[in-house]
Amino acid sequence: MRYVLQLIVVAVTWGNMEVVQALDAGSRESLRGISGVGVVVEDISPDASADGLSQDAVRAAAELILRSKGIRVLTNIERTRLGSPPYLYINVNTLKEELGLYAYAVNVDFKQVVGLLSIKRAQAWGATWSASVVGAVSEANVRQIIADAVEPLVKDFTNDFLLVNTR
Repeated sequence: MRYVLQLIVVAVTWGNMEVVQALDAGSRESLRGISGVGVVVEDISPDASADGLSQDAVRAAAELILRSKGIRVLTNIERTRLGSPPYLYINVNTLKEELGLYAYAVNVDFKQVVGLLSIKRAQAWGATWSASVVGAVSEANVRQIIADAVEPLVKDFTNDFLLVNTR
């Protein structure tokens, strides 16, 4: 148990640094001119799924925030038709401890096709905006990860998005 708590302290410190990095002007500026975003949610661990956290709930929460701020959410069909549209990537990593405590790390990245300076006209996918947070919840409250971590990070993204894309 002592090692789990040490890991959480280290992760919280690291996670808070990531959130600060996401708020720099360059990251924010990379969102300028984007007309809509897709939302991709990584698979949830089997333990967390069994305890009530679902990929669909994470996606619904993120899409609701985006839409409520007037940001167009691209459907999977639209994303396929457009080829390579940018998307908000949400990854919720959980680790269940024997006593029923979940340590979690949530990463939210905005990914889009970017140009490579080293090779003329070459492009690759890159995360141009990124934020993360870590924490812990009890097994009974694993769905709280959405309210405690996913929603605040998506709100940070929407705030930065709207700063450079006035409606």
